[in-house]
Amino acid sequence: MKMSITREKILELGENLIRTKGYNAFSYQDISSELGIKNAAVHYYFPSKENLGTSIVKTNIQRFEEMVDDMHSRGFNEWQQLEAFIKIYIKSHREQKKCLVGSLGPDYETLSNSTKLELKRMVELILKWITELLEKGKAKKIFVFNDEPESKALAIFSSLVASLQLAMIIDKIDYKSFHQTILEDLKP
Repeated sequence: MKMSITREKILELGENLIRTKGYNAFSYQDISSELGIKNAAVHYYFPSKENLGTSIVKTNIQRFEEMVDDMHSRGFNEWQQLEAFIKIYIKSHREQKKCLVGSLGPDYETLSNSTKLELKRMVELILKWITELLEKGKAKKIFVFNDEPESKALAIFSSLVASLQLAMIIDKIDYKSFHQTILEDLKP
């Protein structure tokens, strides 16, 4: 494997392990065994688990920002943007994965300061985006709701994050209906 390809594969597998097992439930040995490389190779790219965790969160922030930019460049309205965001959670449910926020949240106190800072930045970025989306959508009469946009954004994001965790426990959850309820609640 080339250096940059190895680094990307480590990031990808590390994120997958966080989203399926949890941050504190995997080790570099899990990564090296899966990729067929030595533990030292993982440490070469990410000297500590802190480096890996922080890099994974930063990568997700970058992906989120790219997704938002892409939706803007494609002319998505607020409804379409919210639907696209919800589809991320539908895909995660199908893949039986928690979202990164929902997976790292329970381990928050054991995370390094750098990982905590990036996770907090990610959550604030997403909440700010949803809030602005709701404000703009309400002004255009695309969305109707009585709550303050910040409260509504927190309720929507919290529901999405928690829904993936509950889906791990509840076998037969009608996941698409759950998300449709979020959208129905905003219809004029």
